[in-house]
Amino acid sequence: MAKAAKTDANIGDRDSDILEHIARYRLTTRDVLHRLFFSDSEPNAVTKVTSRLVKHRFLNRFDLPLGRSYFVFGPNAMRIFNVAGNKSKAMGPQSLAENLGMLYFCCAQEELHERLLVREMFENFGRITGKKLKLASFYIDQTTGTPTLSQMRVDLGGPAAHVIRKCRAYLETAASNQIFSELITHQRFMITLITSTKSKAQDLEDTLLRHTWPVRFRVEVVPELGTLLINRDSTRLMPKSQEEASLPVDSLPSTENGEEE
Repeated sequence: MAKAAKTDANIGDRDSDILEHIARYRLTTRDVLHRLFFSDSEPNAVTKVTSRLVKHRFLNRFDLPLGRSYFVFGPNAMRIFNVAGNKSKAMGPQSLAENLGMLYFCCAQEELHERLLVREMFENFGRITGKKLKLASFYIDQTTGTPTLSQMRVDLGGPAAHVIRKCRAYLETAASNQIFSELITHQRFMITLITSTKSKAQDLEDTLLRHTWPVRFRVEVVPELGTLLINRDSTRLMPKSQEEASLPVDSLPSTENGEEE
């Protein structure tokens, strides 16, 4: 895909890397881009590049609370990467929180991770099939020294007991899949919970300790989720990109975190 992107006259090497990054994470922000691709530059260098990519329809920009923005594919990037569907549209509140939580966990913490594409899941673990497995929400965890497949689950603000019940239900679903079941048996499967505050992380850890689990858990804090969750009803705002500017807000679909890439 990198070679395809570089064939466009308006795309340079770093631009191509940015588009591949968005292909993996489905969205990005200026601060994440600054850390990954502009660490030797001032933050306004990121703005110049993203503005150019929006102008040339490679990116679409949408509002976040507190004057922040996030970027998704524009129509030209969708063409280059052969992406169909509504991935150039504003995300619904749940999908936005989930994808933003995974982005910041993988790309903005002291320890970097890489969200796996669905095709990479197939390449590494075989053709995984089954409903509700959320195959686009995994990374390889290295904290124990043994590579372990971990599913990222973003806390959307419910009580800790509710979040943990959903983990239990997901593990029951995962265990019904032969590939995941073998990984669980061999302690090569885990769950990473991503929440917005240290106090909520402690609540989740305390609740986890009340149960017996067949897998290991990891609880991480992504503070950037806090404002987003408080403002979930106000995150689907008017798009800033030229090609979307005339769409009414009600026409922007709510896109949940699916399994397609």
